[in-house]
Amino acid sequence: MIFGKDKIFGENTLDVNLIEEIVKKNKVPILVQYEPFKELIKRGSNDLISKQIKELNELIKEKNTIEKQLLDLQAKKPKLMARIIYISNELNENKNIKAEQELDRLKQEMEDINNNIDMIFEKLEDMPMLIKEKNLNLLRETVKHSYERINKGESNLSDVNDKITKLRKELDELRIQKEKEEEKVNSTYNFIHAILGHKDMEKLDNKFLK
Repeated sequence: MIFGKDKIFGENTLDVNLIEEIVKKNKVPILVQYEPFKELIKRGSNDLISKQIKELNELIKEKNTIEKQLLDLQAKKPKLMARIIYISNELNENKNIKAEQELDRLKQEMEDINNNIDMIFEKLEDMPMLIKEKNLNLLRETVKHSYERINKGESNLSDVNDKITKLRKELDELRIQKEKEEEKVNSTYNFIHAILGHKDMEKLDNKFLK
């Protein structure tokens, strides 16, 4: 357990600064990919947590999409380069005008690919920090919400325990009352049985006992 309740609350007031300090010094997994977090959220969250989960998922999805684009562009470069070399040879050997136009087009395509790759690298450079910050924002809100739930749960438990204590007391009183009534019934029955005997008691039992 990363956090201790006695460290987070003072006089039942949430210490936001302390949460911030603890959150920053702990190694935090990506919460939306972390099974214990998913299980926790199934049991309840709030609108802000739901919004932050959505934003974090979108950011991760964007990162994955950009990385795929990068791989696709990098995969095109060797094929494009081979085509450029082939067309260059064609132009040098045969002075083909169409080859010159094709070469210009291929070179422009290579330049565009290189520019796009540079742009993607710039985006990817910022992505880890953006994801980390979104993740920490989600953790901050989750910690606050979790302790609110803990406090509410403990308050409810206190009410339940009070009711259980009251019911136990009532049961103890009923048990004592039951034992007293049983004692009265048995002592009365035993007295009559001793006076009248078994046969006469059986007749009276059949007539009077319900």
